Amino acid sequence: ELLSPLLPEEGAVLVAGLGNAAMTPDALGPRTLDHLLVTRHLMEVLPGMRSVAGRGAGGLGTTGLEVAEWVRGAAEHVRPAAVVVVDALAARGLDRLCNTIQISDTGLVPGSGVGNHRMALNRETLGVPVISVGVPTVVDAETIARDLLGEAGAVPKALNGRGRRFFVTPESIDQKIRDLSKVLGYGINLALQESLALEDLEALLA
Repeated sequence: ELLSPLLPEEGAVLVAGLGNAAMTPDALGPRTLDHLLVTRHLMEVLPGMRSVAGRGAGGLGTTGLEVAEWVRGAAEHVRPAAVVVVDALAARGLDRLCNTIQISDTGLVPGSGVGNHRMALNRETLGVPVISVGVPTVVDAETIARDLLGEAGAVPKALNGRGRRFFVTPESIDQKIRDLSKVLGYGINLALQESLALEDLEALLA
């Protein structure tokens, strides 16, 4: 319901799963693609379905490519009407950690939540609308300290950025990534393939 109004009514869509699949808190994007119904190669036998392509890859440190470079390369080949990017985020509040799904129609700057700003993914860099979908899976120590001190009625005056480069993730992150990636994958599928019901996806993706 939230994604559908942001997507063009027709045309192919490229879904890009960002993140390092070998690092669990950062694996949300690649794992979401495990639950994506890709149809671009089946359009001749699936009339009435929307053309969907999916691509996942790590960032600069694992591929030697800027995220924007490989997404743009895939987009130039697929020529989608829109790109949906899925990524793990950094929380700015303990209550948001693995509890919120954030959606934006203005794109995404990979790595910005952990102070590692990379080339932006947006309409200006890709030439088509970019919808970003993400879940906060890590939180920095400064935010934890500020939230806990605030709950105790203390005023955190002396943090001054200390702990901002130290990130924490829940102990149950493995299960949370499994659950959240399925929620995101199925949500994207239902937004793109409006003729399908949840039961259809369960049968097709089992």
